[in-house]
This record gives sequence, C-alpha cells and structure tokens, in this order.
Amino acid sequence: MNLYSLPYFNRRSSMPVSKLSILDAISDKGASNIFKSIASLDSNSEILITKLNLTRKQYYSRMSVLLKAGLVKRYKGRYFLTAFGKVIYDARVTLEAKIDDAISNYWKLKAIDSLEMPSGDETDKVISVLIDNEEIRSVLMKQMLSSSPDISEAANQNDPIKKSLVTVPNRR
Repeated sequence: MNLYSLPYFNRRSSMPVSKLSILDAISDKGASNIFKSIASLDSNSEILITKLNLTRKQYYSRMSVLLKAGLVKRYKGRYFLTAFGKVIYDARVTLEAKIDDAISNYWKLKAIDSLEMPSGDETDKVISVLIDNEEIRSVLMKQMLSSSPDISEAANQNDPIKKSLVTVPNRR
C-alpha cells in the first residue's frame, strides 16, 4: 500500500493534514454546505451545484478543499464522505449542538459574568438556578473550581515568593 495514496496525507509533505486545514475547510460557508449535503445524501455534482445555488467555479474550488483535507472522495462521479470525513462530520454536528446550547443560554451566561460573588457557594447556587443545561452547568462548575480565588489564595499563603508579590490595579 502506498502511503501517498491515502487521502489524509498531504502529498507534498507526507504529513497528515493539519487541524487548521480541516477547520478552514469546514468553516467556509460554501464548503460547509457541500460537506453537509454529501453527508446527508450521496449526490452527484450537478445536483449539488443546483441544490446549493453555486456557480461551477465556486462548487469545484470548495470541493477541492474538501478533497485535499481528506473529508470526501469521488467514486464513479459521486462524492462520499471518507471514514475520516465521517468522524469530522460527527464532531462538527456535536460542536454545533454545543454552540446552539450556549447561544440559547447567552443572556443567562452574561448575567453570571456580570455578578461579582465572593464565595463559590453563591456562584454555585446562581448557576444551578439559571442554567438548565447540565453540560453547560458542568463546564461552569469545573471552571469555577479551577479559578476559585479561595483556592489560589490558600496556595499563595504557603508560597513565600507569592506572599511577597503585590498586585496593583491599573487605573486609567
């Protein structure tokens, strides 16, 4: 088996495609629509061009990006997701769902940011009351624990170097 024939490798460098190239490929609106269409139904070029209302040049330039990223392959005039593309598509769907959840809780999250609560218990109660989504609540609680001033203050009291440091607020 020839390593360079695998779609996930950049032929010039023999290195796997980068996260950035994959994110770039699926973040372009046109390429993203093509990617979603191929994932939902295996179509030929003419149907996709018509369905997505793209020019031929727009379609083929975006398809080239998807092909180079190893997300799709062509077989007998039809495009299909590669195994790699299926994994990326699933991750994308999961990410979109998480973003939708965060957007639907945007104002509640802004309210939490605007509150200045000295104790973690108070913050915990506010988060529990405001946020219905268990996953978002879990993320906030985990972040709250890792950035709790009580924990970092206790650590600073035991460290002689940190004890001697003084923080001066920047007033402008």
